[in-house]
Amino acid sequence: MKLFTITAAFLFIASSLHSQSVLDKQLSVEFRQQRLDKALEVLSHNGNFYFSYNSSLLKRDSLVTLSAQNKTVRQILDLLFRGSIEYKENGNYIILRKAPPKLSATLIRTDPGNDRYIVSGVILDENTGETISQASVYDKHGLIATLTNEDGSFTVRLKNRPGPAALTVSKEFYEDTTVKIEPGANQKITVSISPLSFSRKMVTISPDGYLPSDSIRVELDGNSVYMRKDPIRVEMTGWGRLLLSSRLKIQSINLRKYFTQQPFQLSFLPGIGTQGPLSPQITNKFSVNMLGGYTAGLIGAELGGVFNVDKRNVQGVQAAGVINVVGGSVEGVQMAGLHNTILDSLKGVQMAGISNITRRKLKGVQMAGVYNRASDTLQGLQAAGVLNKARDIRGIQISGLVNIARHSRGVQVGIINIADTSDGCSIGLINLSRNGFREYSLFADEVAPANFAFRSGNTSLYSILLIGYNPLIDHRSYRYGWGLGHRFGLNKKLSLDPELTNEHVALYDGSKYKKADDLFKLNLDLHARLGRHFAISGGPSLTFYSFNKNATGNDHTSLPAFKVYPQWTVSDSFTGWLGWRVSVSLL
Repeated sequence: MKLFTITAAFLFIASSLHSQSVLDKQLSVEFRQQRLDKALEVLSHNGNFYFSYNSSLLKRDSLVTLSAQNKTVRQILDLLFRGSIEYKENGNYIILRKAPPKLSATLIRTDPGNDRYIVSGVILDENTGETISQASVYDKHGLIATLTNEDGSFTVRLKNRPGPAALTVSKEFYEDTTVKIEPGANQKITVSISPLSFSRKMVTISPDGYLPSDSIRVELDGNSVYMRKDPIRVEMTGWGRLLLSSRLKIQSINLRKYFTQQPFQLSFLPGIGTQGPLSPQITNKFSVNMLGGYTAGLIGAELGGVFNVDKRNVQGVQAAGVINVVGGSVEGVQMAGLHNTILDSLKGVQMAGISNITRRKLKGVQMAGVYNRASDTLQGLQAAGVLNKARDIRGIQISGLVNIARHSRGVQVGIINIADTSDGCSIGLINLSRNGFREYSLFADEVAPANFAFRSGNTSLYSILLIGYNPLIDHRSYRYGWGLGHRFGLNKKLSLDPELTNEHVALYDGSKYKKADDLFKLNLDLHARLGRHFAISGGPSLTFYSFNKNATGNDHTSLPAFKVYPQWTVSDSFTGWLGWRVSVSLL
């Protein structure tokens, strides 16, 4: 029994010693003009514990002088830092963090019947004591915000409600700071905010011979480290500079990390509406902008009389009389009378009277009266009156004039189609690609002895432009046309080229051009390369000719072909025959 009692007492004392708070340990230290980091090493060694802190938190080369006898670690740290640092225990670690800002306030009681009270004050730099201009001061719950003046002063009117209010101060390159406000009283406050620490390296000071614990869990402020896509890039666009005020842009820069959601907003202009200057930080389900609005994003529907600007993503339907600008991605439908811009990707439909721009992937439909651009992959359809541009086509481009792509794996349809490389099909008068071909040919056939053709595209599908002239008096004619062809490779030198062309033939009677007739030809040529830049080809053809038999003059046949070729007549204005063609080409 005596042995049991001694053992129990020993275990109790050992347990008490082990459970003693690190901050409550008593130590005696003497520092005379000692570097701060060395002083912390002495404390760590004498107390047999660790310090952990951000390297930018302390000026480690600053000199300290201190004499402490039989004082707790907490008391010694209080003497060293004088309230500028707070301490948190975690196992055998003491984690050092910047202490919360001090708030000084002067209260002036108001009439209890007032539903609002005024908070005014000044914002200071905690390190230098200088006033800070253009800092955002806002109430998240009341959707009230303002910017500090040149002297760092501000004034806001808050609504009386149960419990203390909270004002948050945000400024670029400073830590966000939230202070509690006594409700129901006009008051003047002074808030000090600290510069943002850009160095994120953690420093650990350990006692000699002690290994760090593998299970240490270090908790830092939520604002210490964050990484996200810059939410203010929409303001840096040309439209953002034109449509948004400088105060809203400064507010957005200050409030990069604050976003929230609301069901509805109504605005007249950006910053003038139900959500005031905080509208760029709020995502809405339904948004109505009489002239224009600037919001964080959309999950629902947004209507703008003139313009809509959304900082982040849009999901749903966005329609504006003139312009839509979205800083993130769009999933849904975007419509504008003149122009749409999406700084990220589109999954849906984008339509505008003049132009559309999508800076990243496009999966859907892009339609504009003049110009479309998808800066990344196009998976879907681009249709424009004049010009389409895309980086990588895996869908269809249709244009009234020009289509441009860096790489085409889909279909281009336009007068001129341009691709850096093309593994798809290009249908147009001129098709240019670096891995395709361009071929210039002089040829003769049964219709005319002097003809020129230009072929462009790739072996899968190429376009043909041709012109020709027959000088013989009784067969004099002018021809021009367009067609498509495919090149079947037989070996490195030989290929078989079926080509289909539609030509217009103008018969000449010595005084004027008559109405052009239609000539349809199917050619099957054997193409032989005789060198790097030279080739010959030739083969049979099948021709169908639609004509006006009364449109010729005296001594002029109604057919462009020589009569020696076998012909068959379908009607008085439609006939056909078998013909031939021989060509020489420059590659």
